[in-house]
Amino acid sequence: MNYWMLSLTSAAFIATRDQNFSVQGFTRRQKRKTDRMEPGDRLLFYVKDWRGFPLTVTLNSTPFEDTSPIWPSRRPEETYPYRVRIRAAVGLPDGQYLDALQIAPRMEYLRRWPPERWPLAFEEELHLLPRRDFEFIEGEMRRSRRKLGRTKRRPSATPSAPGVAAPGG
Repeated sequence: MNYWMLSLTSAAFIATRDQNFSVQGFTRRQKRKTDRMEPGDRLLFYVKDWRGFPLTVTLNSTPFEDTSPIWPSRRPEETYPYRVRIRAAVGLPDGQYLDALQIAPRMEYLRRWPPERWPLAFEEELHLLPRRDFEFIEGEMRRSRRKLGRTKRRPSATPSAPGVAAPGG
């Protein structure tokens, strides 16, 4: 089993949410990595413009090709053709995603980066993560969900952040 992190924009995350978190596409540059994906692999979402972790999913298929337009792209020819079927695992509600400024510096994956420059490590689209990092972040998401359940929810601090259906956790 592999543990992946997808670094994407909020517009791309919203497009995946609009598909009910059932499919995720990857750019042509990621073909070698997506060829390694298998059912049961886990995927963590990192949304760049929110600097947050809103969701984890489990892959339900091997990669397949499809060029139907779903995700926005600055390049019209990029259709995110390498795709996998996914199922939401642990998600956080609207605007309550994990703050990467607090969480990311503790990741093993980032040890080779100076602490103040860690966001540069997330610029590429797809990353193979150590299991320990994935489980650490997913555990923090579960803890956050429990904490939110015990306290009264406040209005979202980031109204542009879409709600994430409350998948299991």
